[in-house]
Amino acid sequence: MDKAKVFFIPVENGKDIERVNYLLKILIKESNLLEEVEQNSLVAIKLTFGEKDNRGYINPRYVKTVVDKLKAKGAKPFLTDTNVIYKGKRMNAVDHLETAYLHGFTWENLGCPVFIGDGLLGENGWDVEINKKHIQKANIAHFIFYIDYLVVLSHFTGHLLTGFGSTLKNIGMGLATRKGKLQQHSNIKPKIIVKNCRLCKLCMKVCPVEAIVEKENVCFIREDICTGCGDCLVACKFNAIEVSYSESVDILCEKMVEYAYAVLRNIKKKVFFNFLIKITKECDCLAKDDPSIVPDIGIMASDDPVAIDKAGVDMVRERSGKDIFKELHPQASLADIQLNYACKIGLGKINYELIKI
Repeated sequence: MDKAKVFFIPVENGKDIERVNYLLKILIKESNLLEEVEQNSLVAIKLTFGEKDNRGYINPRYVKTVVDKLKAKGAKPFLTDTNVIYKGKRMNAVDHLETAYLHGFTWENLGCPVFIGDGLLGENGWDVEINKKHIQKANIAHFIFYIDYLVVLSHFTGHLLTGFGSTLKNIGMGLATRKGKLQQHSNIKPKIIVKNCRLCKLCMKVCPVEAIVEKENVCFIREDICTGCGDCLVACKFNAIEVSYSESVDILCEKMVEYAYAVLRNIKKKVFFNFLIKITKECDCLAKDDPSIVPDIGIMASDDPVAIDKAGVDMVRERSGKDIFKELHPQASLADIQLNYACKIGLGKINYELIKI
C-alpha cells in the first residue's frame, strides 16, 4: 500500500523563536510543498488566532515565514478563520479581527490581510451536498469556492471532546460556519434564554420556517416547526439562544471529519503544517499559558491531512509513553476514531512515511 509522505523537522526548544523560525524555513524548502504555488493565485492560510488573553496560537513570526514564501512566488496570501458558537471574543467578525490584531496578526507584522471567512455573524456560508453517514449537506464558509490554494497551519493540542485537535479539526470545525459548527455539536433544537432576550426580533426575520414567535414579551421557538437549522443562533447578538452540546463525542468526531471532507473536496491544491510545540492539554480556544503535556517535538508538513495528524498522534504517544490524550480527557473520543474514519471516507491515508529533515 502506498504511503503518504510526512516531512518532519525536530524542535528541541520551542521558546527559541529565532531557531524555530529557521527550522521552519528549512522544512518549507526541503519539503518542496509550496513550490507549485502560482503567480497571482489566491492562497488562504487557515489558522486560529486564539481567544482573548490566551496564548495558545501559532507565533505570528512563523506565519510571516509562510506568507513571505508565498509572496515570493507571486501569490496573494491572506489569513483566515471563521466565527465560533460559544460566548467569547470570536463570535462576530469585529471582535474576531480585534483579537487577531491584538495577538500580532496585523498587516504591519505579516504583510497580508486578515479575513473572517464566514462573514460578520457567520452568515456567509454555502451548503455542500456530501451525503455522508451523519451529514448530508455541510454549511461551510463561502470563500472556499474561490481560492486557488489552501495552506493550513495547525497547533497540535489535546481537546476535551475530540481527544486531540490539529489539521482535521482546524479544517472540519474551523472552516464550518457557525451554523455548521452547531450541526456538528448538537442534535437538538435551540431554545431562548428569556433573561437575555431583548425582543429585537432579528431571529424572527431570519428563521426560514417562521418557527419563532413573540410570547410574553420575549421570543419563543416553536419546536414543532423548528428544523434546527441554526440561523437564529447566528443572528442573535445578545447570547439569548442556547443549544445543548449533547452529541456523542464519537459522532461529533465523525461529523467533524465529514465537514473536513466537504471543505477539501472543493480545493485541489492544499498543504498542511502541524506545530508540535508547547502541546497543551486544552485546545487554543481554552489554553492560556498552560504547561506542556510533553516536551516540544517539532514541525510537520504534508499534503495529506490524515497522515500528518496520525504522525503527530504517534509521536506524542511515543514521547509520553502512553495514550496521554485518553488519560487527560477520559470523556473524549479516542484519537483513532477521527483518523480511521477520515481514512475510510477518502480524506487521506493512515499509513505514512516519516521523512526526517
